[in-house]
Amino acid sequence: MVDLHGPEVLKHKVFNKVWTPEEKFELVSKVIAGIPKKKVAIEAGINPGMLYQWLHKYKLQGYNGLVESKKGRPTKEPRMKKSTNPLPLTESEREELIRLRAENEYIKAENEVIKKRIALRQEKWAAQLKAKKQQSSKNSEKRDTN
Repeated sequence: MVDLHGPEVLKHKVFNKVWTPEEKFELVSKVIAGIPKKKVAIEAGINPGMLYQWLHKYKLQGYNGLVESKKGRPTKEPRMKKSTNPLPLTESEREELIRLRAENEYIKAENEVIKKRIALRQEKWAAQLKAKKQQSSKNSEKRDTN
């Protein structure tokens, strides 16, 4: 490589060269023409493994295999896309929507009633417990005085 490119080839490169599909195709076509992969890679100043990957992609997908594809993890698709133009509701859908909204309101009211019953029951139990404690403390005072 030093003979072909000079001592500059031995210096560390700050960034990787981005190869265009045309440049990749030119190197791949040389290999297909019969020039050894290693010789073509050394002349181009790339790793022979990289040239092998390009050749493999070319054999599988053709020229499109040499075009850069997106790298990395694919983005998550949004779970529910908000439609900008919702379709108008049919008459039966509108009736069902009204019925479901009314049912939802009824269930919410029912839940509130149940919560209030539970709160009242807990207050009653707390009052009974307090009364028992007071009664037991009175009984223990009477025993102590006797």
